[in-house]
Amino acid sequence: MKFQTFIVVVALSLSFTLFAQTKPQQKLPEDETLRIETELVQIEVTVTDKQGKVIKDLKQSDFELKADGKLQEIGYFSVGTSVTPARWITTETVKKNKAETSVEPTREVRAGRYIVLAIDDLHLSFSSLNYTRKALVKFVDQQMAGGDQVALITTSGQLGMFQQFTSDRDILKRAIERLSLRERKVFTSSSDVPRITPYQAELIDDNLDPDALTVAVNEIMAQQPGTTRQSATQQAQMKARSIVAENTSITKSTLTTLELIIRSLRELPGRKSLVMMSDGFLLGGSNQGAMDNLRKITDAATRSGLVIYALDARGLVAMPGSMDASQPGFGMEIPPGARQRIESSSIEAERDGLNALSRETGGFPLFNNNDLSLGLQKIVEDTETYYLLAFEPLVSYRDGRFRKLEVKVRNHSEYKVRSSKGYFAPDDKAVAKAAEKEVKEEAKLEQERLKNPEKAIKKETAAAVERMNEALGSLFPLGGIPIEISTDFVDTGKGEGYLALIGHLDVSKIRFEKVNDRFQATVELVGLIFDEKGKSVDSFSQNVGLNLRQATYEKILKSGFLFNRRVKLAPGFYQVRIAAVREKPRQQGSAASWVEISDLSKKQLTLSSIFIAAEKENIFGTEKAPIQDQSERKVEDTSTIIPKPTQISRHLKTGSSMDFTVFAYNGKQDSNGERDLVIQSQIMSGSRVVFASPLSKINQLPESKNEAFLPYAARLSLDKFPPGNYELRLVVIDRAVKTTAKRAISFVIDP
Repeated sequence: MKFQTFIVVVALSLSFTLFAQTKPQQKLPEDETLRIETELVQIEVTVTDKQGKVIKDLKQSDFELKADGKLQEIGYFSVGTSVTPARWITTETVKKNKAETSVEPTREVRAGRYIVLAIDDLHLSFSSLNYTRKALVKFVDQQMAGGDQVALITTSGQLGMFQQFTSDRDILKRAIERLSLRERKVFTSSSDVPRITPYQAELIDDNLDPDALTVAVNEIMAQQPGTTRQSATQQAQMKARSIVAENTSITKSTLTTLELIIRSLRELPGRKSLVMMSDGFLLGGSNQGAMDNLRKITDAATRSGLVIYALDARGLVAMPGSMDASQPGFGMEIPPGARQRIESSSIEAERDGLNALSRETGGFPLFNNNDLSLGLQKIVEDTETYYLLAFEPLVSYRDGRFRKLEVKVRNHSEYKVRSSKGYFAPDDKAVAKAAEKEVKEEAKLEQERLKNPEKAIKKETAAAVERMNEALGSLFPLGGIPIEISTDFVDTGKGEGYLALIGHLDVSKIRFEKVNDRFQATVELVGLIFDEKGKSVDSFSQNVGLNLRQATYEKILKSGFLFNRRVKLAPGFYQVRIAAVREKPRQQGSAASWVEISDLSKKQLTLSSIFIAAEKENIFGTEKAPIQDQSERKVEDTSTIIPKPTQISRHLKTGSSMDFTVFAYNGKQDSNGERDLVIQSQIMSGSRVVFASPLSKINQLPESKNEAFLPYAARLSLDKFPPGNYELRLVVIDRAVKTTAKRAISFVIDP
């Protein structure tokens, strides 16, 4: 099936729904091989002493773990630090037949630290949002470690394109700048009559405090002369009911978004933390739905190996917001002091949700702290040392009920242990029911293929769109079909900016079908380009058919193959998302990257992206790429197999050389048409400059005298650099007008 017909549908739906992925796990094909079914539960544990100092030297034998009060055997143990992450056991869901599935451990993976900054814009005040912005910028600039991957999400989903994990500080700060408040329909200002807060509304609606209703009724009667008590009571109750309904809806939306985000991270190995920044929210005294949502979040956090921390963005709350002395009727409420008592209680009630989210998942809340940056620093420090425990329940009831977890340190009752408080056991009945439904739907679809082919095609297309949405909208790259991309800026020199996209598809995980002497598979490749506001500005799709002989098959498993695209774009900031989906058996892969198209009309010195290559490698690596703006492509022979270029992998060998090219635009010309540009190459290791070349003249070739740009190419020897992560930084100076432009690209030197 080709994706040209519905690519616009994908683009439109992504703009609004990327923050709420409901099916992050890829489904694998039927497998007739007998597999051992396992219910593997992995939990992170943090241990501190009485002073709150993290304990770092514990062993597996020091821990005691219980599920529903029954002692469990800890079958796996690993220690993680901020420098050396713990080793996780990855699992995959395997379908044994139409009615049964199992979760099977696959391998140990050591992964870095992932931090989700969850901004509760549905519950933040204007002042809290400003404090939050400042704290987040400081966190990005000063507290992010080199290997951290950070995602910024909002409970309303307003950020759209910015949600994916990234280590790019500029991208995160641009997202922080875009944070804004979400408007509520029912909540009124402090000058309205009656002034009913969400907490007061709950007290009125549930008849929990007669003073809450009395205050509102008396206020109406005082401000609206002639109103009867009965009429004022009805008015207050009606308004309270509306506020409670909206507040319940917003709370549900907040918790549901958090659950979906957390569940979407299940397949991502590594240390995962979610920092909830909020003014707090009400769970509702009789709102069982909110409590159920909290349990679901606890289960999701356990299954995903994620710890939640909560920051009250209000800081130290000295006086409830509605107790401002400038407000009408301040100090005149009847009964006296009732409003102050109610509002003081509301502060703690609003913190109940934040407290529950963090305590139940192994984190902690931070209240009454006016320095949000200090709070973020405490959270970062809490990941200094942690323990990973894994167990298989001795008795697997598989009834879908919530199982309580308890972890202790033997012989150290004074130690404080923080970990997830529970999870939902697998539900065999629910699984069987879902499998039965799937079988019926497939049978129904098969009948429709015979009786009404057009209707069947529409259903299959809708399902394919959903799966493509899953891949394109994932918070992290899906690895079912590994994809890597490079997105770079280059200009003609005349203000015609282009995105140069190079992509590599790793086919080693694709399950090929052998037909006669050929290995066959078909992959749908879709690309979308969004501007900074999340609007789709370009898209493409390709049907990649693999039909390989034995020799070609063996080579392409090692090399993969390339695709490329060049897109003319207006100046601005863009995100490129690529997804590869195979339907039968079902596999998904994805990648995302940002690029800035510079505006040459500003007449400022500007550099293109840096293009790097290994010695003797084509520096752009795309001239022979097999896919070039085609709707279909068949890969059948070795002429289409090209090794992955360094521009994508960013990996070079110790002792090798690196070639690079950059283009300089808007250099000032003198009366003879000459430019005086010089360049310095720098190699950075972390924040240190470990190499800096002398200034070199960017020579202007005679044939390029009338061109608006100057190219520069050079080679750097890497034989003196040990293995590690580095950054190539180029600094160009226009000596005629004393202006500077910079570009950088990260790379890795392998042993």
